[in-house]
Amino acid sequence: MSKTIASYALWATFLLIVAPAAARAEAQEAARDRVDAWQVGSSPSFSSGKYGTDTRTEVFYTPFTARRLFDRGDVSAVFPFTCIWGSGNVTLVNGIPVRTERLANLTTSTRTATTVTTTTVTTRACGMGDIIVRGRFYLVDEHGWLPSIAVRAHVKAPTASVAQGLGTGEPDEGAGLEVSRTFATRTTAMVDGGYTVIGKPAGATYNDNWWYDLGLAQDVGAGSKPMVNLSLLFEEYRAIVPGLQNARDVLATVSVRGANGWRLQISGEIGLSSGAPDHSLMLGASRRF
Repeated sequence: MSKTIASYALWATFLLIVAPAAARAEAQEAARDRVDAWQVGSSPSFSSGKYGTDTRTEVFYTPFTARRLFDRGDVSAVFPFTCIWGSGNVTLVNGIPVRTERLANLTTSTRTATTVTTTTVTTRACGMGDIIVRGRFYLVDEHGWLPSIAVRAHVKAPTASVAQGLGTGEPDEGAGLEVSRTFATRTTAMVDGGYTVIGKPAGATYNDNWWYDLGLAQDVGAGSKPMVNLSLLFEEYRAIVPGLQNARDVLATVSVRGANGWRLQISGEIGLSSGAPDHSLMLGASRRF
């Protein structure tokens, strides 16, 4: 079995993810229903891409999330475990895989009388990721023709190993705005955007990160609380390393409401630029109580 096939088998067997789109849907649902509740979930994600380099890097990012849902928003604490397979030239910055300039340090060369052979060393690093605390507050509830408007914020504690390429060793903080409007057909239009101040390690030159996404979500099913929600988003994130392409992708998600507060989800992502993963596939579950 090839390394790629083995990776996909591992990924399909073990991944449980609660993606941001589902988290937002649940927060909106709590705001509409005026529900105070807890939600817990294990939310790994897998990404595979070259990120503008000559070699492929695979990232297994596994956040464990505890979320408190209020009638006007939510607060979450995220404790991730991370694994990176590759040549060492990609690291996680603010939870996003980005290219770095460490490839030369992990490349060895041997010279013969007529040729020079260069060998790229493949490495694997696993460990604790950066802890993130984030929150959301609804300024305006949807009514009449007015949309729902929420502000969001997050802070990142630099708990990931810098030596292993699992983080920068510096804190990040950011804020954003979410706007959505649901129509009579149970179709929701969504536009989000935000800005993150990236911590700059000594000797590194990083851009701060702006981002936005826009898309549609559709409830499917009878009753006041349909069991199935379909969503499609276009996302763009500013390149953190100067001179590289912004990450652009399309994310499709199917979320299914289960009994006793359970929610199941499957998501697929296709990268549209070299700054994004080539593809990802995500399967998840969460429970509210």
